[in-house]
Amino acid sequence: MTGNNKIYTKYKRLIELLNLRQLDVYRVEGKDGKIKEIVRLLDPTTRKVANVDLNTVRESLSYIEFLNKIKEGVSKEGININDRVWNSTLKLLNKNK
Repeated sequence: MTGNNKIYTKYKRLIELLNLRQLDVYRVEGKDGKIKEIVRLLDPTTRKVANVDLNTVRESLSYIEFLNKIKEGVSKEGININDRVWNSTLKLLNKNK
């Protein structure tokens, strides 16, 4: 496993801590010519699928920024993240710093 795969696994694990499932990650070129990622997520409870546009690549974001973009993106698609799950994920992330 290369170093990059380990990094991407961490982001996938963060998504799983929010009780979501990562389906795909697409790298596309934005209108400004910059590369950005779109993460396609599934909420297993409601079976809703959300496309979250990060407007950048994951590795340029801190884990907190990444989680905030995921939460904001899925909220726009009608998927709610339980407050208890959100707080426990943030607590776990802060503990591992």
